Amino acid sequence: MNNYRKAREQKGYTAQEAATSLGISITTLCSWENGKTYPTAQRLIQLCKLYECSADELLGVQQLKHA
Repeated sequence: MNNYRKAREQKGYTAQEAATSLGISITTLCSWENGKTYPTAQRLIQLCKLYECSADELLGVQQLKHA
């Protein structure tokens, strides 16, 4: 499990809820969470805002803070 999924789960979002909030398909979100593709810089910023974490945390530079 990567940090995208961990951050989503820590905030209590389902994959569908997060995808809807971001205006993307669940397939796209799952692709990011499974490491098959990666979000653009703009989408990374949206993820950080939605999950209330830093880009460093999502990218694995720093550990995710516990909710």
